[in-house]
Amino acid sequence: MRGSRRRMRKKRAGTNNGDITIWEVGRWERLASRNFNVWDVEACSMALQALLASDYTASVSRVMWSPDGALFGVAYSKHIVQIYYYHGGNDLRNHLEIDAHVGKVSDLGFSHPNRQLFIITCGEDKNIKFIFSADINGRIKAWLYDNMGSRVDYDAPGQSCMTMAYSADGTRLFSCGTSKEGESYLAAWNESEGFIKHVYNGLWKQSVGVVQFDTMKNRFLATGDEFQIKFWDMDDVNILTTTTAEDYQ
Repeated sequence: MRGSRRRMRKKRAGTNNGDITIWEVGRWERLASRNFNVWDVEACSMALQALLASDYTASVSRVMWSPDGALFGVAYSKHIVQIYYYHGGNDLRNHLEIDAHVGKVSDLGFSHPNRQLFIITCGEDKNIKFIFSADINGRIKAWLYDNMGSRVDYDAPGQSCMTMAYSADGTRLFSCGTSKEGESYLAAWNESEGFIKHVYNGLWKQSVGVVQFDTMKNRFLATGDEFQIKFWDMDDVNILTTTTAEDYQ
């Protein structure tokens, strides 16, 4: 609980020049800040080293706290994710640096299924990494946050480009993807064994782009498909209800 309270009182910010700052929300007091800096250039890929040699700058794409408020991650516009420990005041410590993607790291998040901390990233290279990554060839890989390599390797349904997400409590894993032929799949996984438990019915078979989805309240799934928002109960493969996405009309 201590970490959760601390996280709620603090605001973190990232800038276009790569700086990060932690603020005390109540008083708008700046507590800690860091300029953009790659901690170990020699450990980076040759592609990133070449980029940094010509332009040693990067903007912040995303900043996110871990669930317990002890760590936060920073995603940058050039390849890397940096994880910091925050101990209060100005005590901000480097923890982990990952050369995560080729190009921009678009987003990151944390999950803690089975009391293990995982990092999820997605990037300009169309990969999702560090929990269950899905590449454009329909391969799924599971990673731990220690960056020691993938633990498992699965085939995505329909060999589709996809996104994956846990339920809010971190106990159930789902994926949604669209194949090159436009056929979309929404599926629930048995993550420990690497097989699909069931595929949900009702997605359009000729999607133009990758169908987006999200989980809600540990019970519902929602997708944007055919100019509609479609909802499922996680325990039922048939559509629960739909609504028209009026903003897209």
